Amino acid sequence: MNDKIYPTKLSGLSATLLIPLWAKAIEYDRPEALLEDLEAVRMMKLINYDFDKFSSAKLSQIGCCGRARLIDNETRRFIERYPDAVVLQLGAGLDARFERLGRPNVTWFDLDLPEVIAIRRQLLPESKNRYLATSLFNESWMRFVAELHKPVLLLLEGVLMYFPEAEVKAFFAAVARHLPRATVVFDILPPAAVGKSKYHDALKKMNNEARPEFKWALEDVKTMLSWQPNLRLGEVFYLSQHVGKRYPWWVRLLYLSTCGRRKYDMRIARLELG
Repeated sequence: MNDKIYPTKLSGLSATLLIPLWAKAIEYDRPEALLEDLEAVRMMKLINYDFDKFSSAKLSQIGCCGRARLIDNETRRFIERYPDAVVLQLGAGLDARFERLGRPNVTWFDLDLPEVIAIRRQLLPESKNRYLATSLFNESWMRFVAELHKPVLLLLEGVLMYFPEAEVKAFFAAVARHLPRATVVFDILPPAAVGKSKYHDALKKMNNEARPEFKWALEDVKTMLSWQPNLRLGEVFYLSQHVGKRYPWWVRLLYLSTCGRRKYDMRIARLELG
């Protein structure tokens, strides 16, 4: 009896969740792993999908794990500062951050589209966290969270780059209206990646018709501060400065220069409202 899950109902954008799942799963057995995610290992075994086709996507594998580790660290710091926090993963995919962090005693929501939440509930049922099956652009969840009157942390990992700048701006404007004191942690692609998903080492392995395109990136995160009067830049982390030793020599050489980092390196940013 084959009881594996077939992710055939996922749209092209939603199917990208399989890449970070694979990246975190194969990281588990590495010496000095960037993160340990036993849930990713378990879930990948339950999905009927040709994950081997990503085996050559070494840069993405490192990047996904380094990005997750940095966002994990930011989440820990926020929870330590605000033990009564509300944490929301937006576009959560199959990420098991709640489990990786030891199921912290905070109000935790994982949000994604209904097609993703359906698979997520099969693979990783809710425990003390709750799932929200809706779009991150649906302002109803923002109104609901605002009524909790607690410090709010929003996490977006591998999400915003797939939307045009107008929609990213609209998202931050909505958050500013409903959650005017929230903290937002998210990753930012370098400008060189926009429109180039067909060259991406992992995305190029997807079906051409289903493969989503990279639409949003920034060279300077400070440009976002002009979007809303109450936005403040907390901190920016260049990925290469935290996982650089895992990259091939030629990638490390590229990121040695300020220009190379600004144009080609992924960043994780923390923006604070209020």
